[in-house]
Amino acid sequence: MTQTYSDTQRMALRSQVKLASESVAPYWPMRTFIHHNPLHELESRSFHEAVQRGQQLLGGRGYLPNEHYRLYYRAGRIRPEHVDAALRPLDQDVSVRIGDRQVSQLDVLRAHLLHGISAPAEESLETLCERAPERDVLMALMDRLPDTLRPPSVEERGQEAVREDLAALGQTLTLAAWCDHALGTGVVARINDEMTRWCAAFLDEGHAAWMMPQREQTLSGAWKTLTRLDLNGSLWGIRDWRRKLEALPDRSEDAILDALGALGVPETARLEYLALHLAALPGWAAFIKWRADQQGYAWQEAYPASLVKYLAIRLFYERELVGQVCREELGIEGTFEAIRSYMESHPLAYHLRQERVAGRLPGHWPRRVDRLRNRWPKRGIEAWEALAGRYLTDSADWHRRAAFRSAAWRLLALAKALGIALAELLNSPPTDLKTLLDWLDAFPETQHGPRWLEAFEAGYQEQLIEKLRSNLGRLYWARPDQGPSNLPGEQSEREGEAPWALPTEGATRAPIEVRPQAQAVFCIDVRSEPLRRHLEAIGDYETFGFAGFFICFIRYRELGSHHDTDQYPVIMKARNLVREIPRSYHGDMLSRHRTGARLVRAGHTLLHDLREHVITPYVMVESLGWFYCLPFVGKTLFPVWYRKLSGWLRRIVAPPVSTTLTVDKLSKSEAEEMVATEQRATIRQALRERLGLHGSQVSPELVEALRRRALNGEESAEPFMNGSVRLADCSTEEVTAFVEDLRRHYQIDQRWASAQKERITRTGFTLDEQVFTVETALRMMGLTRNFARLVLLCAHGSTSDNNPFESALDCGACGGNEGKPNARLLAAMANKPQVRERLAKNGIQIPPDTHFMAGQIDTTTDEVQLFDLEDVPPTHRKDLTRLLEDLKEAGQLTSQERCARLPEVTAALPPQQAVSHVRRRSADWSQVRPEWGLSRNAAFIIARRQVTKGLNLEGRTFLHSYDYLEDPSSRLLEIIMTAPQVVTQWINMEHYFSTVDNDVYGSGSKIYHNVVGRIGVMSGMQSDLRTGLAWQTVMNGEVPYHEPTRLLTLIEAPRARIEALIHRHEVLQRFYHNRWVHLVAVEREESALYRYLPTGSWIRVGGDQ
Repeated sequence: MTQTYSDTQRMALRSQVKLASESVAPYWPMRTFIHHNPLHELESRSFHEAVQRGQQLLGGRGYLPNEHYRLYYRAGRIRPEHVDAALRPLDQDVSVRIGDRQVSQLDVLRAHLLHGISAPAEESLETLCERAPERDVLMALMDRLPDTLRPPSVEERGQEAVREDLAALGQTLTLAAWCDHALGTGVVARINDEMTRWCAAFLDEGHAAWMMPQREQTLSGAWKTLTRLDLNGSLWGIRDWRRKLEALPDRSEDAILDALGALGVPETARLEYLALHLAALPGWAAFIKWRADQQGYAWQEAYPASLVKYLAIRLFYERELVGQVCREELGIEGTFEAIRSYMESHPLAYHLRQERVAGRLPGHWPRRVDRLRNRWPKRGIEAWEALAGRYLTDSADWHRRAAFRSAAWRLLALAKALGIALAELLNSPPTDLKTLLDWLDAFPETQHGPRWLEAFEAGYQEQLIEKLRSNLGRLYWARPDQGPSNLPGEQSEREGEAPWALPTEGATRAPIEVRPQAQAVFCIDVRSEPLRRHLEAIGDYETFGFAGFFICFIRYRELGSHHDTDQYPVIMKARNLVREIPRSYHGDMLSRHRTGARLVRAGHTLLHDLREHVITPYVMVESLGWFYCLPFVGKTLFPVWYRKLSGWLRRIVAPPVSTTLTVDKLSKSEAEEMVATEQRATIRQALRERLGLHGSQVSPELVEALRRRALNGEESAEPFMNGSVRLADCSTEEVTAFVEDLRRHYQIDQRWASAQKERITRTGFTLDEQVFTVETALRMMGLTRNFARLVLLCAHGSTSDNNPFESALDCGACGGNEGKPNARLLAAMANKPQVRERLAKNGIQIPPDTHFMAGQIDTTTDEVQLFDLEDVPPTHRKDLTRLLEDLKEAGQLTSQERCARLPEVTAALPPQQAVSHVRRRSADWSQVRPEWGLSRNAAFIIARRQVTKGLNLEGRTFLHSYDYLEDPSSRLLEIIMTAPQVVTQWINMEHYFSTVDNDVYGSGSKIYHNVVGRIGVMSGMQSDLRTGLAWQTVMNGEVPYHEPTRLLTLIEAPRARIEALIHRHEVLQRFYHNRWVHLVAVEREESALYRYLPTGSWIRVGGDQ
């Protein structure tokens, strides 16, 4: 009988699913790749606790393998003093005497950390001991240990295994995972395969040539309808497969409650149990989580999916498969209580099964267990109990000697690591030997990661701070006769000022302000740092760092596109729309461009559909195979040449046109008139197409009358039968049909008109919004005076071929898109006279000869492209020419610097060769690493450029310009800390976790990737949706290229201001108190640096602690 559930029960379940979904972070479609912290939902915990929770749920490591850290230590990247500092909290300041030497606990901990004093697996340890040169010493140690060391018996080990698994059931193990863990089945893999198959088909967003039918029924509805035709359930041996499907409730909540009840999952364990199921396929669950939360997302509205519907399917499979396995293998039902009862009643038989699955049985015992398990008919529990009893008797002595052998091996390894003579070790009291073993046991290698990470981070942070100290010393002690000043009226130089000059005798000391040759504002992206450094070294340029969306929260539609892109950080929302439109002087060229662009899109669509179809590829190989020869040869052997050729052909087919942006917002009346004008044109087109009327046959009065009737829904056709609005010789019925045609096919109706007016009134910015945007941007970056003649707003994007991760190389602050629209928009606003007049009233005087212009750097080739050059005044042509030349030279030097880090480049390249090399990488479709992207990012500096100017920061730091003297209310710093810093932390954590465990948190090797559904990639033909960064992005061969450390944020501002903002924002408290981000403040007035502690206090860096 089907059980019914109340709305209260269903609501409670939905709440549980929402809380359980904290085990996975949302995943955006790959076409707009968003860097994110894979443990973002766990940031309410401390970093190390979140890492443990991630390992519990997802099975991912939270730290590099210890051997990688040891390589860093041997290379000098991790320093001994930092190791000791990291271990000191574990040291109890105790020691034992071994011979003439006092061995402290810290000595043992250090040796264990540096050498990994753990015994190999017992299967190989016995052979190693027999062949070891110190065999006699090992045997002697083994003989001394029994007096003080009592290893657990086989029976105790079995009882402990049962206790652990009883505690794990429902907390770290689902019933399906328990079957795999204890019985060696593949239940979880079978469930995952089915879920992957259905999710990939249902969530497809236009990639598949044959779409899954019935998707409008929702994820669970479509699955229920179509899986009745699927034979997998019957092939697995599930009884009454179709009947059980028919009996499933229509509501997904009811199906989940039914499954949880059938499995016997206790109420208290359900939240954790659902979290484990979501974590079993974190990629698909993460995407469904994101998609279900998107309002107005077209694919979600058409084909609804949710985690509740996902879990309804998954738990149905678990219910059936676990029940089948438990009945066949154990003769019990697949429920919580039955499995708990089995473990408690038969601990030795259970332990024997578990040891076989884990591969830990000695000698001939694996074969004996396999024979019993594979016998048919299946033997009962009595046979297993009997076999377990024999195992208990036969293996007791083997396990005991194995424990002594392991202890002796570790003591010997410790003695070697500490330089202790073996004779002294043998002569030590057994109690002291046990103390050494206890210290080793209390610090297992699984706990080394946090200590290594502390030491690893300390090395980089100390190095960076020392670099900054040199600049800070020159900056704060710039006057030769004074140290740092604390006088209220004195201020250090702000960004845009020259350093303090040496005054002549008797002259008043004052900073000499020199107008820069040009100013350039770059994204805070770490890849901008080398280009800024080289550009400043070439000429008198002043550069700034600013979030790459340039404070323009917009949805943007490119010319010819049918979709908007979100050009702002994903943690924000946009109210304004901006469209790219052709400039007014284009005539026939615009028509040619649009026709050619449509032809190119149609060709791409046709080839894609032919290539992906089930039947047509067989025909294409014979008929069109030759057509693919040119691209294949060109992309493989001559990638740069082929890119130029294809670009030239595209320009012939669809000639490029100059464009501008819709900056200004129209009023309501202007919008209404614009919509009416478009409607009149559409009606004239309809009259020509449907009735053959044109020219003088169509009067303005007729068009207006038809428009109003279509909008107002009037039914009478009388007005069109006589007078100036007479509609040819049409009857009343024909007039009515024509008006209905206008509504249905030409969208002349009230609903469409309202939507058009709403969109138009959201397009562009009002004057107040423009002034606010420009002023906020200028103040946030500290550019409020001493403007140069040219101010370049330089966005960034990337170019690569055959790269599903291409958007990951674009601007994270722009939602994973290029930042070009944002730069163009801000430049257009800042050049408007009305905006400048209002800015002058607010204290920002922009000289009349200052011109803002937009550009974009291709981070793969280091080439800078400038836009809207037709707007540059003729008086600035020489300035522009020089800027272009210097940007080209700076790009070449940046390419040369980047090439030195690429693994394929074994010798230093001159600038021109470096440029050729990066261009080829950009165009090469076989290149798995077109650039390193944001790998090796480590710090975020919020300060004036003078703090970092001239320093080689190795492309590892995000640089955001900020001068707190321009921000008395700290409002601008608040924005930087709660928006750009959040983005940088997501980027940092994405790279961190993709490096420490690329299989779980990353996406594995690009070589095995296949694009699925236009939303992401899978490994091979079927796998979980891979959500992190690829192996080639963070690894150099088998060793990390990215150094996985937590972000260090360094802010030049008074501590009191920073602390007030931390107290105001929970996100900042999570970052700093839970140690997801390190924070250092630069006190300008004290010329000192302070580190913020998780306790909320500050300590001086390098000063008295």
